Amino acid sequence: TNIYEEIQSLGFYKYEFLNKKIEIDGKNTIEILIIKDMKEDRKIILSILEASFVLIFITIITSIVIAKRFYNKIIPPLENLRDITNKVNLENMNYKLESKNNFVEFNSIINSYNNMLKRLQSQTEAQINFVNSASHEMKTPIFIISGYINLIKRWGIENKDIVIEALNSIEEETKNMSSLISKLLFLAKDDYDEKENKNFNISEAITEIIYPNQKINFSSKKSFINSDYHLIRQLFLNLIENAIKYGRDKEIYINIRENKNIIVDIIDNGEGISQENLKHIFDRFFRVDKARSREMKSHGLGLSIVKKIVETLNIDLDIRSELNKGTIVTLTLPLK
Repeated sequence: TNIYEEIQSLGFYKYEFLNKKIEIDGKNTIEILIIKDMKEDRKIILSILEASFVLIFITIITSIVIAKRFYNKIIPPLENLRDITNKVNLENMNYKLESKNNFVEFNSIINSYNNMLKRLQSQTEAQINFVNSASHEMKTPIFIISGYINLIKRWGIENKDIVIEALNSIEEETKNMSSLISKLLFLAKDDYDEKENKNFNISEAITEIIYPNQKINFSSKKSFINSDYHLIRQLFLNLIENAIKYGRDKEIYINIRENKNIIVDIIDNGEGISQENLKHIFDRFFRVDKARSREMKSHGLGLSIVKKIVETLNIDLDIRSELNKGTIVTLTLPLK
């Protein structure tokens, strides 16, 4: 009964119709009703919907199967990783994860974890060796001091010569132990974020270290840098001490030159270092000649301190040496 200007739908894809009146001049009004049966279209749409539901169902089932297989492959290695992580401690780091997983990313994680365990084990062994070596180095002077104290108690109270000998030895061992403790504390300190940088003449820092009785050829030159004075002085102290200890009483040369940076060469014509030992000179407590270490008052920590300072101050260090010919140490110091 209603008149519509546009096509209308009846039901869900059952019919479409147009009911419209058309007026023509000089003639009666014409009412048009056009109806289209949508049964065929309805069948096609329902078939598409049914196929879509079937495909969605198949997709869900397939996704569940794939997810379950992925879960079964990924979870056991993760559980193994969790169990091993719970068992790892400082005394036992020999675990190794075996990965038979087909996922590249997971294998990459396992390899990284194994490498981490190796690094931790290596660092732990180094720390244990460091503590053992430090303990050994501390026991020696303590044992000597204890021996001389017992000697004084037993025989030396009335013997002036024994007392003097004992006191001199105790004093020497006390200085030795104090030096060792200072070096250990320096190596144990990790925080150098707050460096006390200032402008100073590097020649003055070197001159303070050199004593008149040392055979050192050094021409002072004004070369100013902006850095931590204490660390720079400690750096040259250790390098010059090494040159004196192993220089066989021959003259040592210290040269300062400048280009874009300040370059300092410390040259001795002493014992030198073999290429094999040269690889280990920065290892803590490493000494080329352990038999002479106490005679030379060496703890094997000087170059470990040097390495730490050059890394802290961004200094380039180059050491060249030849056995029985001497050693050349070259430092490149940034102006700032």
